[in-house]
Amino acid sequence: MNKRVVVAVDLREPSSGAVTYALSLAGRLQTPLILLAVTPPPRNRAQPGADPAGAGLPADQKHWLDQAVKQGRDAGVSLELFLATGPFSQAILEFVGSRGDIQFLVMAAGETGKTSAPLPALRLSRLHQVFRGEILLVKEQDRVTNLSEMPLKNKGRES
Repeated sequence: MNKRVVVAVDLREPSSGAVTYALSLAGRLQTPLILLAVTPPPRNRAQPGADPAGAGLPADQKHWLDQAVKQGRDAGVSLELFLATGPFSQAILEFVGSRGDIQFLVMAAGETGKTSAPLPALRLSRLHQVFRGEILLVKEQDRVTNLSEMPLKNKGRES
């Protein structure tokens, strides 16, 4: 079974740098790329269920996804798109926890004070427990941090 690269993107503030880095990594490894695009829960829950085509997304998010798909096609990388609705960290945990074929998880490192801020240390620690592959945080396309190189505190837990 081929190991895959996943790039998780919060569509409230999508990271082109993380997608570009993940496409490059998948291209070098000659493996498919999975784009996990997460949107916040809808305010109106009257119509449950996901829209697999993404037609219910705001125009800017739909445009961003179209550009990411085009970028993958131009790079010659097989790209699978998964849309998830809910809290960003929960969507990532559920997705990587349900799959055994993921070797790398790429995410934007984010900036303090923005919605794409990195997951809090406790959630990163939980993600590291659930996902045994490499977690790569991309600040900019040429600045990547491997989560295993970051000190994480397990608050309230003993080793």
